[in-house]
Amino acid sequence: MDHLAAAAALRALTHALSPVRPYLDDPLTQEIEINSPHDVWVERAGVQAKVDVKISATELETAISVLARLANKDAKAGTIDGIIDARMEGFRVAAALPPTSVRGPSMCIRKHNPVHLQLQDYVEAGALAPEWADRLRRMVCDRKNILVAGGTSSGKTTMVNALLATIPAEERIVTIEDTPELRVSSPNWVSFESNTQAGISTRDLVRLALRYRPDRVIVGEVRGGEAFDLLDAANTGHDGVIATLHASSSFDALSRFETLILRAGIDWPHRAICSQIAQTIDYVVFMGRRHGVRRLQEVLEVIEYDRDKYVTQKLFDAT
Repeated sequence: MDHLAAAAALRALTHALSPVRPYLDDPLTQEIEINSPHDVWVERAGVQAKVDVKISATELETAISVLARLANKDAKAGTIDGIIDARMEGFRVAAALPPTSVRGPSMCIRKHNPVHLQLQDYVEAGALAPEWADRLRRMVCDRKNILVAGGTSSGKTTMVNALLATIPAEERIVTIEDTPELRVSSPNWVSFESNTQAGISTRDLVRLALRYRPDRVIVGEVRGGEAFDLLDAANTGHDGVIATLHASSSFDALSRFETLILRAGIDWPHRAICSQIAQTIDYVVFMGRRHGVRRLQEVLEVIEYDRDKYVTQKLFDAT
């Protein structure tokens, strides 16, 4: 789609979504969840609530058709092309037509938050003690390898951005994401974006990053076999790695990382994988969400893998 056609499509999309436009324009909005026509929920400033918005099936179907065109597809109900995953500047949109979406056309709009917090902002908001802000800064400056784990919408990326702000300006940073959300203050920064539809995986980009002579490799989210390449990178002189992954606790993040390494298809004994993780990952920073507030929940130090179990020390537990 050429530039003029894309601009026209975006205008059509904006018109079709006009009932939710106030929430799209609100800087505190993080997610707009349209479960079905006239059933709209909004997450704003970490709080999720149903809103009194009426959007018709016709408007939603029009919006989905436009999104499909932007993704060079033709939306067809009841087929795989009736499922849309599209990105626009500042947003990521997932949508589906019926009968796949049983209660009518549905859509979830994730808004990339333009607000980027620093560790001091967490302190001033009462979400982080000053001594822990200092400890996190030291972890980064000492080039420790850190996994930032948590559930969906728990604040993982926001925390990573806060950690990135503490990296010395003279270091060369390479970031890898599927949706650009990381912000690096270093003037020497290369940003890569994966695209599975085009066959460019995060694993491909981790390998590419190592040929760019990085001081740090930062991965927005580890989802597959790139976990092995990241582990290998951290063991071959590229320490100071920071990456996020989904997990239900700081300790669960280690077993989750094991599973992702296995997706690389390596033929290693389970014990060898666990031992390598323990030798490489220094800390797991776990982000939680309680009563609508995202905060640091746990910090786990990984000491070693001995007698078929991880030896760890929980340094911080907000519970």
